Amino acid sequence: MKIGVITSVYPEFKGDPHGIFVHRLMREISKQGHDVYILAPYSGGETSYTLDGVNVEKFNYFYPKKYQRLCGRSGMINNVKEGIFVKFQFLTFIFFNVICSGHKLKHMDIIHVQWPIPNGLGALFLKYFYNIPYITTIHGEEVYLSRRYHTTPILKLLINNSSKTLTNSSATLRASINDGLKKEKFETIPFGVDTTFFKTINVKKNKDIFHILSIGYLIERKGFEYLIKAVKEVLTKHNNVKLTIVGSGPLEKQLKKQITDFKLDKNIQIMGNVSDEKLLEIYNSSDLFVLPSIVDSDGNTEGLGVVLLEAMACKLPVIGSNIGGITDIIQDKETGLLVPPKDILKLSLAINIIIENRSLSKKIAIQGYNNVKNNFTWERIAESYLNIYTKYKK
Repeated sequence: MKIGVITSVYPEFKGDPHGIFVHRLMREISKQGHDVYILAPYSGGETSYTLDGVNVEKFNYFYPKKYQRLCGRSGMINNVKEGIFVKFQFLTFIFFNVICSGHKLKHMDIIHVQWPIPNGLGALFLKYFYNIPYITTIHGEEVYLSRRYHTTPILKLLINNSSKTLTNSSATLRASINDGLKKEKFETIPFGVDTTFFKTINVKKNKDIFHILSIGYLIERKGFEYLIKAVKEVLTKHNNVKLTIVGSGPLEKQLKKQITDFKLDKNIQIMGNVSDEKLLEIYNSSDLFVLPSIVDSDGNTEGLGVVLLEAMACKLPVIGSNIGGITDIIQDKETGLLVPPKDILKLSLAINIIIENRSLSKKIAIQGYNNVKNNFTWERIAESYLNIYTKYKK
């Protein structure tokens, strides 16, 4: 089967975190003998390459190319806020997305659209001019941003013309239906984790230090500022705690200033992006994983929380906010602990519980691990997607 994927972000090299969860799904599908072709906007690297057996084409969406700003490493949602020049590139992006979709993907058996806004119009073009069916995956941002920018009618058009629309969590499904999208079009298939890679390994640990880990793009909805404040509270009771935040993004300077202002430079570090191999080592040298996501000022929140799955696959106890798709992963006091977003006191109390109650910590780590193995492996997720592809292909 020839599967064309239209996405607004895709990794450029091994270890590149941008769009990595899309790549891991398509890599698994490619492993099972299918031809996968990715169409994504240019973001600074090669324009044509193969990554783990997946064929990738990057298209330019503005000329002269050196002035392209919309799809840079900070992400489209953040870049579009830079001014009218970048907002205009959103329109040229849609134009070139449609043109390149028709040129590059017209021989596919099925099209899979990641983020129907802004990527769905290319698939709609292929459906009506080449009779190629398409499915879409909604990650959450499209729904929340459509409300803010009044593009819900466009989202409805793209969903209603799809053969099937998939959401990454029950929360994203609820948000979609609440906006009037057709319920019968939907099915929920989460993203997964590679449990052959993310697993327990032997690493040297400093048993005198309690290591907390958090990972993510440094943007508002990840809620890192609240985790930093919570760790400050935890340190009043447990002075052996250290927090590592892995990731980069537009709030990096602001978060580092917060750490310095709190005089926590010896206890909290922001590492930037690391390779998967280094990430695996960091997971296994940590004692707790926290994802403190919030609803941001655009009304957007966590679609699922794949890093939680990675941590659980490494048998780490986890804490997450009780919003968005996180509640599909964490069952409170069973596979992790849930806390209200932005609640610094309750987050610090939850961290203290994990530090002080080792039997509970071990219990939720094991049950979280079993949850991942039973429900969130890429093999299982890819099988679900392939069933959809096979059902609706040309």
